[in-house]
Amino acid sequence: MISLSAEASNNSDWANFDVVIAAWYRRARESQMTHYLAANRSAHLSRWLGVPSVLLSAAAGTTLFASLQKDDTSSWMRLAAGLVAVVAAALTALQTFLNSDDRAAKHRTAAAAYGAIRREIEQHQVIRPQSREQATSILEGLRKRLDEIAGTAPDVPDRLWKTAQKEIQHTKRPEGFSAAYLKQNARMSAKESKNQDK
Repeated sequence: MISLSAEASNNSDWANFDVVIAAWYRRARESQMTHYLAANRSAHLSRWLGVPSVLLSAAAGTTLFASLQKDDTSSWMRLAAGLVAVVAAALTALQTFLNSDDRAAKHRTAAAAYGAIRREIEQHQVIRPQSREQATSILEGLRKRLDEIAGTAPDVPDRLWKTAQKEIQHTKRPEGFSAAYLKQNARMSAKESKNQDK
């Protein structure tokens, strides 16, 4: 880890930098997990609508073709074929209206973008800026990218946000590589090194 200059380490702006970076890391992580959950949900919905509509369309087509071959087909069979065709058409229309495959792809894109931001923040937590100008530049760049992603990402239900937040609370480092985490890790590494030397 690169240490800060004496002037910079005494400045309260560095503490503010750490607070902002940790908060943005958590938000990026929550957003990444939430969008992956939403992508999985959308893909699942697409399969649940798509597979039955294909099967019902095939059944309706086969039944209709068979009824055209015979003049004595019962009205009940024709009614059943018509109902199956209507249900298949309704499922297909619903799948088209919901556009679940496209939504899943947009959620995956947003999740990947938030993941890239999260890894960049981890890098800045480990290799810290050397000046106030550098810190300001890092924060401005991250803020702009976070705003761009949030502006293009599809909406996510509150239920998925809550699920992601619960999952993150149980991780070892929900705020990324905080100063306390890095110090603890350095102490453990030094202890392990001493034990190996003995």
